[in-house]
Amino acid sequence: MDEMYLLNVEGVKKKILHGGRGELPQFKDGSKLTFHFQTLKDDFERTVIDDSRQAGIPMEIIVGKLFKIEVWETLLTSMRIGEVAEFWCDAIHTGMYALVSKGMRRIAEGKDPLEGQKHRCGMGNMFDYHSTGYVDLDELQRAPQPLIFI
Repeated sequence: MDEMYLLNVEGVKKKILHGGRGELPQFKDGSKLTFHFQTLKDDFERTVIDDSRQAGIPMEIIVGKLFKIEVWETLLTSMRIGEVAEFWCDAIHTGMYALVSKGMRRIAEGKDPLEGQKHRCGMGNMFDYHSTGYVDLDELQRAPQPLIFI
């Protein structure tokens, strides 16, 4: 059986796939975290939703800046440098994923993530358009579900 770790966060489990090096860093507010990730459905096939390596662009977040997927900061700051981990996150943490993914996909396609929007906020645009423009993301938006992040 694979070993899973709880991060003292409801609805999150962590499995270390490759140990990192050194001590656990103390990321201060304003620290930039750059990383590649995969997002998978928690289904039998482990369907890949997004893969930043295939898109060719790593993700960046700034610690303390309230990223739309708040749990990502918790996940990333639980890792050592060079560590590869798999995180299972319940739907309470994944409700905004479709909107974030839409922006990341548009950037990877060389498009402005805000082009054509009536609002600056992705949620406001969902009310106007009722779609992210991606069938798989629309499904996630309609029925939030647990996701796996690697």
